[in-house]
Amino acid sequence: MASNAGRLNLVFAAVLAIVVSPGNRFAAASSEDHRYNVGDPVPLYANRVGPLHNPSETYEYYDLPFCRPDPLIWKRGSLGEVLNGDRLTNSLYNLKFREVKDGEILCEKNLTISDVTRLRNAVNEDFYFQMYYDDLPMWGFLGKVENSSWSPGENRPRYFLFKHVQFDAFYNGDQIIEINAFSDPNHVVDITDDVEVNIKFTYSAFWNPTSVGFKERMSKYLRASLLPIHRQIHWFSLINSTVILILLLGLMTLLFMRRLRNDLKQYSAGDDEEENDVARKYVCGELFRPPSHFPLFCAVLGSGMQLLTMVCFLSLLAFLGVLYPYSRGSLCTALVLSYILTSVVGGFTATSFQSQFAETGSAWTVPLTGIVYLGPVLVIGFVLNTISIAYGATAALPVGTIFIITFIFVPITVLLLSLGGVIQRFCRTEVRTPSVMRKSLREIPPLAWYRNLPCQMILGGLLSFSSVVLELYELYSTLWGFKISVLPGTLFVTLVILIIVTAVLSVVLTHIQLSSEDHDWWWRCVFRGGSAAILMFAYCVYFYTRSNMSGFLQLSIFMGYSALMCYAIFLILGTVSFIASLMFVCRNYEAVKSE
Repeated sequence: MASNAGRLNLVFAAVLAIVVSPGNRFAAASSEDHRYNVGDPVPLYANRVGPLHNPSETYEYYDLPFCRPDPLIWKRGSLGEVLNGDRLTNSLYNLKFREVKDGEILCEKNLTISDVTRLRNAVNEDFYFQMYYDDLPMWGFLGKVENSSWSPGENRPRYFLFKHVQFDAFYNGDQIIEINAFSDPNHVVDITDDVEVNIKFTYSAFWNPTSVGFKERMSKYLRASLLPIHRQIHWFSLINSTVILILLLGLMTLLFMRRLRNDLKQYSAGDDEEENDVARKYVCGELFRPPSHFPLFCAVLGSGMQLLTMVCFLSLLAFLGVLYPYSRGSLCTALVLSYILTSVVGGFTATSFQSQFAETGSAWTVPLTGIVYLGPVLVIGFVLNTISIAYGATAALPVGTIFIITFIFVPITVLLLSLGGVIQRFCRTEVRTPSVMRKSLREIPPLAWYRNLPCQMILGGLLSFSSVVLELYELYSTLWGFKISVLPGTLFVTLVILIIVTAVLSVVLTHIQLSSEDHDWWWRCVFRGGSAAILMFAYCVYFYTRSNMSGFLQLSIFMGYSALMCYAIFLILGTVSFIASLMFVCRNYEAVKSE
């Protein structure tokens, strides 16, 4: 019986293999599984157009007078695609699987003077178009400008519109692996003058076999790009950051060894030890007094820890290959979901610091944790969305997306923040404070100019910034350009080095501050740790002035997103700075007894 059952299983498996075989003409084929039979229609969607040098300034494809289907059928996009500005719709291109076409007429269109003017302006600004064929992106330019063809006595360039597109597709079996769109420079029409033009738009499609597998077909689409991809490890940048880290660690070790020798001398002085250590005991009595605006301080730490956890989570996804870090659609979705999930960490951290260092809790701690970063994001997002609507750009969010963010995303975030606070109360951990707070606040003695907060922010910010400055240009080129210059692994290593340098600097500067009997170290740790982000934003401004980006819309989006990115880095580094200083203070003063 067992043998017969085995034979039946083998027969069933063989029949099943024949039925689903790619070469079987009865096999089901559709766009859902990306398998097609010869002659099957394959969905092609037109997405958007925009100037090459302004990556954030994009418009709907049919905002320009192209051959337009009737009716327009919009494809529903994911949240990440909507946030990325994708607006997919059907088109008149009819590219069937493995069906060769040569000189196929798309439509014949009469362009009015207004249409010619709009297309000429688009060609002058290097407009490109983007389409999707079987979920594969492809790009092409609208036209070209020829300055070398000026005729004698004519003081202007000539503008030409491409009227023919050639599609080169590659397939493996019954699956599409790659497709490229080329605008043929031999098929152009002159649109220099303000006259009506009648154009016959055409296209061709050619198919070629390839040995590349279906699973590898997205490897070249890590990020939408019109230019070649340059991916390399910037060893000089990493070596520079590592050298700065080693020097700081050596400085901190030398500083602590010197402090240890002074302590040994004081302890061996006998009766003079008490007099020499009075100032230190006074400072120790003020170390763990909660600073002003303590609920806001806890919210800053909670938000910084939440963002740090989110960055680590996204880095892990990129390392495992789950997330394409340069695919803006998937990245936007991952950012939103990870921010929601890590809200528990933010609520837990803020409530933890609140309960450890304050006699009574504040009801504002958890709401402030949600507002500290999410508030500026919503405000800047509203301003940018209003500007995008005024320009008619695809960066403007639809009403449905705004509803989702406002009435679903925000309440869920607040709920998870509160959940983190509840978890903290059940899993409460104690921080050992090595001293008892004094009842009266001791006055801080006058400090030298180089010990004040602005000087420490400049010192700490410059050293932290210098450890990553060589990598910033490549990072911004990746985010705001059309090439991949930074690998996820290299970017993560750079972030780790920045965090370590910030922590070491914070410990050193806190030690110097407390040696001057200045006990106001809480907020100062946050500001001098996050000061590197201020210099990063200044570098953003410098990068924009050196780029080819232009226009108020692109300027607004660039500055808005750069400000949010640098603000997130400020919160992360400020949190790292304070936690490192807190661990140092607890360790260094644990043997000191209060009077």
